[in-house]
Amino acid sequence: MVNAQETVHRERSRYFVSGAFRRFFIPALFSSFWISVAGVIDSVFVGSDIGARGLAAIGFGQPVYLFYNILSYGFSIGGSIHYASKLAEGREEDGNRIFHTILQLLLCIYLVTAALGIIFLPQLMRLLGADPADELARSYIRTQLIFVPIMFCQGPFYYFVNADNGPKTAAVAMSVSGIVDTLFSYILIVCMGLGVRGSVYSTVIGAVLMLLITGRHILKRHGALRFGWVKLDYKIIGTAARTGFATSMQYLYQFVAMIAVNRLLVRLGGGTAVAAFDVVYNISILCTSISEAANMATEPMLSSYRSERNLGNIRITLSLSTFWLGVISALLAGLLAAFAPQFSILFGLSKGAGLDYASRGIRIFAISVLPAAFNVFFRGYYQSMLREWLSYLITFLRSFAFYLLSLAFFAPRGMDLFWYVFIAAEFLALLVWIPAAIARGGFLQFRGIDVSHASSVVIDHSSQEISEVVESIQSFCEDNEIGRKQVMHIGLAIEEVCCAIVEHCKNNMGNIYIQVTVVAENSEATLFLRDNAFEYNPLGANTDAEDLTAEEQAELLGVRIVQSTAKEFYYRRYSGFNTLVIRL
Repeated sequence: MVNAQETVHRERSRYFVSGAFRRFFIPALFSSFWISVAGVIDSVFVGSDIGARGLAAIGFGQPVYLFYNILSYGFSIGGSIHYASKLAEGREEDGNRIFHTILQLLLCIYLVTAALGIIFLPQLMRLLGADPADELARSYIRTQLIFVPIMFCQGPFYYFVNADNGPKTAAVAMSVSGIVDTLFSYILIVCMGLGVRGSVYSTVIGAVLMLLITGRHILKRHGALRFGWVKLDYKIIGTAARTGFATSMQYLYQFVAMIAVNRLLVRLGGGTAVAAFDVVYNISILCTSISEAANMATEPMLSSYRSERNLGNIRITLSLSTFWLGVISALLAGLLAAFAPQFSILFGLSKGAGLDYASRGIRIFAISVLPAAFNVFFRGYYQSMLREWLSYLITFLRSFAFYLLSLAFFAPRGMDLFWYVFIAAEFLALLVWIPAAIARGGFLQFRGIDVSHASSVVIDHSSQEISEVVESIQSFCEDNEIGRKQVMHIGLAIEEVCCAIVEHCKNNMGNIYIQVTVVAENSEATLFLRDNAFEYNPLGANTDAEDLTAEEQAELLGVRIVQSTAKEFYYRRYSGFNTLVIRL
């Protein structure tokens, strides 16, 4: 009987999680794909129009993008994870303080560093491995720096709007940015002959549209985000950096590795080798976008479930993510291996050494797609679970330690073996971090989540199930030393809210499921309720304005009691479901 109940509970929980996953993953996949395509298309048009010299210029300028990605993704992802947790707890003001702090900080850093880069451009080019006399590379890097504040504000706007119950808005905004970038790349590079500068201009045009779309979400108050100005909170900055830089440190490592690779490839095969590497690097970004989409989709979900201490929902989220990530990555790897020469030609390397280098590189790289997807996804998973040390470890191993070690081993053996760097770095990283995770807290790292004070169950609209859940949760709260009066209020809150949801929506839909989670500790109980009914806030009625003695308003009496006994309550429509937090 217990097993049957557990099975029913698991299936009902899966209903909530799979619905949220679809709502987040499909938009994230679409937007992440277009972000990658936009970057790839720049190289395609530049390679076709200018050739290997243009691709080499982009290759030399790539570390500039990586540097600003370190900042943008680090603070944006870290801040949005904590923002999602604050909203899951019903703390909008604290969430907005995080957003304001991160946005102000990034704008200040962008302006100062970009100005310094322009002033010391010759020295910067030497650092990147480029000749200061190379006008193509010089023009490309200078144009990048001029528009840094516009291009890299996309990070905070995307991640915070995505976490603000706006995955579709964020996805549309980023997809529009990518599509417009692609369109204007052709117009500016091919039609107007602006060369490498045109690739930057097209990105800027797309970025402006993206910022307008996400900014409208905030200005129109479609979520909890608000624009504002606050004094920089260094505690928030530190917390966001500790969490987010587990992702963005990969760009620091890639920044260092890219400089080393560019210098090495110039010696191995000249500008042609750098151009071939730029092709493979762009394809790697396209492949990694699948894992990044899974991370974008699951980060707000996992942050919410972690706040609720709902391990069942976390497990379901993981199973869905890894299944679809594996399927899509395997298909992509197969396409790369089968059509490697065609991809090389697409980038403008249609003959000679460039075609040979790139085709071989793409085929060998394809072997690393699946392990790379696994590494990148679990880096994001551990980040969402606030097990940052594992995220840092994965990033350090695959993007720096084993990458440089493999580079030192394979590069001296020539261009034919150079490409095995990708495979070695990913597989060696797996062999180290998985045992480390198992040894320190288990593979899923649930040891850091105290579930002894949490209980979760999913019920349907039957009054019998509601009564059974009330009794069960009241007993659970008593076992966790919650006062008898509070226990009575908890039971009343669950019964009145669940009955109000069912009564309001029973004539308009079929099965109504309500997930009830309680966290009881430190003499306080917090209820998290999630239901699949139409948009409805059961505690939203202004009972003070109603005559509760009238027969037709009698059902509001219970709502009045819950409103008056709760310390605070917070409702929002999130990931397609009604969510309600009640503290008692």
